[in-house]
Amino acid sequence: MSFQTQSPTQTNLNLKFLLEEIKILIQENSRLARDNKELVTRILELEEKLKTNSSNSSKPPSQDPFRSTKNTKSSERKPGGQPGHPRHIREMVPQGQVNRIVEVKPESCPRCGADMSGADSISVKHRQVVELSAVFPDVTQYNIQTCKCHICGKQVKAEIPQEAKKSFGPRLMAFLTMLCGEAGVTKRKICAIMNHLGIKISLGGVCNIHRLAGDLLREPFEEIRTVVLQSSNVNADETSWRYQHERCWLWIGATPMATFFCINPSRSKAAFQNIFSGFCNTLTTDRYGAYNHHLGIKQACLAHILRDFIKVSERPDADGAIGRILCDQLNDIFALWKQFKAGTLLRLELQVQANEIIENTKIVLKSGTIMDCLNPKTEALCYDLLNRFDTLWTFLYQENVEPTNNLAERGLRPAVIYRKLSGGSRSKWGMIFTERLLTVVCTFRQRAKNVFTFLTGTFRAHAFGGPAPPVFTS
Repeated sequence: MSFQTQSPTQTNLNLKFLLEEIKILIQENSRLARDNKELVTRILELEEKLKTNSSNSSKPPSQDPFRSTKNTKSSERKPGGQPGHPRHIREMVPQGQVNRIVEVKPESCPRCGADMSGADSISVKHRQVVELSAVFPDVTQYNIQTCKCHICGKQVKAEIPQEAKKSFGPRLMAFLTMLCGEAGVTKRKICAIMNHLGIKISLGGVCNIHRLAGDLLREPFEEIRTVVLQSSNVNADETSWRYQHERCWLWIGATPMATFFCINPSRSKAAFQNIFSGFCNTLTTDRYGAYNHHLGIKQACLAHILRDFIKVSERPDADGAIGRILCDQLNDIFALWKQFKAGTLLRLELQVQANEIIENTKIVLKSGTIMDCLNPKTEALCYDLLNRFDTLWTFLYQENVEPTNNLAERGLRPAVIYRKLSGGSRSKWGMIFTERLLTVVCTFRQRAKNVFTFLTGTFRAHAFGGPAPPVFTS
């Protein structure tokens, strides 16, 4: 066997060629590793997006992609009220409001067959039947006469009375307005309902009444808004609103006894400062950036933050561990708050027991800013919460401040339902009417007052003169 030896020059060429190939392979390996890292990151982002639901984001439960069905296993209990459950009995209508009374006596004795029509009553059991009476429109016709002066012969036409200048009366106009604000009925459905009641009204007629209502509710709206902005604690939030083909925003400022709404084309810092102008007391909101410019004390909504923590806990490795710890700490805070609201824990005791939880939360958030292996979103959340850390615990030290923004979110729900039914507003006056009517309806609901009576009085004052009914009464 013979071996063919290579010359030193040939060997150097082969070595150089191999080194070039190795260099190319190293570069290719680096590119593949980088691409693989990007793909893994993208897969994790898509998986996280796929897992987004109402428990870890602001999405409503109706949009959960894989909603778990309720347990269909039947229990042994019978349907209806359970033993020990307080009965709900319809109260009897006062005798002064009863239209007819029918005396019912037994006709004959079932034992001996004697006639009992003239027998004396020894006891009476009342049973009332409530029926909806037939609706007949109450129509008043005004004959506007023109007369000839018997002295100069001039033809003089009588002036139209103030109450006859509108084709519909105050009570009917209040009812059409209440249907929109209280029940969220659209204008077309209002026309259909009126048709069933024997009242012919066009879509334009309903619009004219609502336009008038928007004008008449200007002062009540400003009065309610002033009361809210003078309160010591206000909850604020916003949701989208549609104006023609443009996207606007419906803002809410809520207190337990009064709430106002305002539609603005923007969701910016300037819009917030314009709507809440002059308010410098405690404001409870989510972490949206526009609210960072509030000059007073702030309370961040812990329910929103808990959902953020749940999302972090669903991430792999260290992110998940940090998220689970933060969830536990926040759940402990909510447990203490529940005891405080139940009256089993004094405020001072609440503050003392919450101190350790607050310190633990700060330590975990700080660790989330220094670990290199964390998801950038987790790191950003930790930085953000540390920057606003004091706003997480305002409710522990201030009276009447809640740890969540549920008050504002509950106030927005009827408006969101109305937006979905109506599609938003198609005119400028329509937006003004919506924000003013929602303000009055929500405030009257909170104060357990009759909004229909108020609207009737408002339209009556406009038609006949005199003072409008007050929003707030002592």
